[in-house]
Amino acid sequence: MTDASKPAPETNPDPATGTKPDPATGTKPEPATGTKSDPATGTKPEPAPAAASRRRGRPPEGVREAILAATLDLAAEQGLARLTTKEVARRAGASEASVFYHFGDKVGLLQAALVAGMEPLMELDPAVAAGAADETVGESLLAIAVSLERFFGRVLPILGAIQGDSDLRTAFGERMAERDLGPHRGVELLGRSLAGMQRRGLVDPAVDGEAVAPAIIGACLLHAWLRYLFGPGPGDKLPSLAQTVGAMAGLLETPGAAS
Repeated sequence: MTDASKPAPETNPDPATGTKPDPATGTKPEPATGTKSDPATGTKPEPAPAAASRRRGRPPEGVREAILAATLDLAAEQGLARLTTKEVARRAGASEASVFYHFGDKVGLLQAALVAGMEPLMELDPAVAAGAADETVGESLLAIAVSLERFFGRVLPILGAIQGDSDLRTAFGERMAERDLGPHRGVELLGRSLAGMQRRGLVDPAVDGEAVAPAIIGACLLHAWLRYLFGPGPGDKLPSLAQTVGAMAGLLETPGAAS
């Protein structure tokens, strides 16, 4: 028998891979990887990266603020009709799931937007709020009044949207009551400031600050409400906020105090 007719010697499998060498070439096949070599180059493509798992838990920073800003903008521009969680998420560049993550439901979203609208009041000088600023009665009251007017200008669209849905209005009112939020907060703010100025001898001690406060708040609301309904024009027919507050200060201050 010639060498060519002899059967190839039996080879043992590679203990590491369990594969046998090719009898013709003596080379071992590559272990299976689920990919095929390019016949032109003999190279194998890189394995496809595993799909990134969807992140769970807390959304990225800044999403909450973006959602609140979108809510305020949509309420001001289009009212309740477009004020859906889906549209808010689209405007904020976030997922609708993020809206529910941060606020629970639509009522929670609107409540948070109302609180976010209080930013002008949060920016108020604490000394002014306490009636301790080195300013006249008229100057301190005007600073508070301007902040209140800005607050009303921001939240009136939200309040107007809520009024269009009786179920939403009821649920919203209940949530506000639970958190002790409402017009009385503005009354308390002005009352504290007037009390502080009374202690400094600037405001007549006989004045009931919390009883007077709604008159100033009402002027702020009236100016913001007119702009909300008609734009800036009609408000020009009213006395300015500075004129109204100046007149009130003249009635409140201790005789002889500078206004």
